[in-house]
Amino acid sequence: MNGQVVLLPDGLLPLGPVLDLSARGMQKLDPSFMCSEDTHTLILDRNNIMKLDHLERSPGLQQLSVAGNRLVRMMGVSRLTELRVLNLPNNSIGYIEGLRDLPHLKWLNLSGNNIKHPTDRSGSIL
Repeated sequence: MNGQVVLLPDGLLPLGPVLDLSARGMQKLDPSFMCSEDTHTLILDRNNIMKLDHLERSPGLQQLSVAGNRLVRMMGVSRLTELRVLNLPNNSIGYIEGLRDLPHLKWLNLSGNNIKHPTDRSGSIL
């Protein structure tokens, strides 16, 4: 591992219901990253991730934690329509976005961010 991107050998999928990639110095996920079908929880806490790219290849995720990173936007979460838990504290997120596309979301943590106003990007009050 190069300390920035999770690289998995040729087509190998992370296996198991919980995939914990915390504190690995990652700045992003590799474009080929994909969780196995039985993975429902992805933990990316305490890295240096700035954008949530390539998560659309793991649509079955039900829980996502990206705490203590460098996120400035929530783009990418709207494609995870099965999410029930979204944990994004202690980042640099300025706007709430993409939540309308998450019909199963039951728990959200955005504490410790720089939320400018409690609206989504379309201007609707949350």
